[in-house]
Amino acid sequence: MIRLPENIKAILFRCRVRYLRPLAVTLLLVAVLGAGVAWSEYQTNWFARRLGVFLLSTNALRPESGAIWKDIQAQARTQQAIDTADPLPVPRAGLPDAVIRSRFEGSHVPESGIPGYVAIYKIPLPGVDLNTRPLGDVIASLRVYRQGLAIVKALHLPDVHFHAEVRKQIDHLYAQVGDIEAVAPDTLGITNPDSLKAAVFLELATAVIPDLRLREKDALINAYQNGQIVQIFLYRDLGRFRGELFREGSQIPVIFEIEAGAVSEIME
Repeated sequence: MIRLPENIKAILFRCRVRYLRPLAVTLLLVAVLGAGVAWSEYQTNWFARRLGVFLLSTNALRPESGAIWKDIQAQARTQQAIDTADPLPVPRAGLPDAVIRSRFEGSHVPESGIPGYVAIYKIPLPGVDLNTRPLGDVIASLRVYRQGLAIVKALHLPDVHFHAEVRKQIDHLYAQVGDIEAVAPDTLGITNPDSLKAAVFLELATAVIPDLRLREKDALINAYQNGQIVQIFLYRDLGRFRGELFREGSQIPVIFEIEAGAVSEIME
């Protein structure tokens, strides 16, 4: 093995250090600069936006070929057909009157899966001829209208919604027969009129609420189909949805409940 003199070794070592030091500094600067660029891109997406602008500006120069371009062109043709401003064909068979006279719009959060919040509302279009409305607008309005109608058909009105009507019927009965007097005292020799009235309320409510619920639900369906319900809101709560709907000209909502599974099927 060849042994170099110590002075030669020192010279070679200094040469290595002299050439490796700039290289190490350069690598360090490159690493710091790369980390800075990565952090900046993560915060601002500057390079991604610039690249997107460049690709968009050169889009017309690239050949329109391949499976992806075919899909894009098919989607563009479909969207153009939906958004076209061509008038609807006459006659307007099959369209509900509410859709002809109004636009139905809706939103739900989140947009995929079972929503936590749903809103459907009607926007009147006085003086607007259906034949002048874009076809895409009518199609979207009809879809939201059908979702709202399905919600009204699936809703459940709680018993408390009918308590006022039950009390009204009880008051009417009392007015017809007069005050009910006890004919047999209880074990203490006293009969509480309020307890007796509560028992009458319970029995009457059990008997009449199912019929009241059916009639009220039919009335709500008819009101929706006639465009008399202007807003519907749903809020998810403990596996079910609580809802409010507003009739035209009223600020008092109708409170209801609806199963989460029904909402998922309607909004999918």
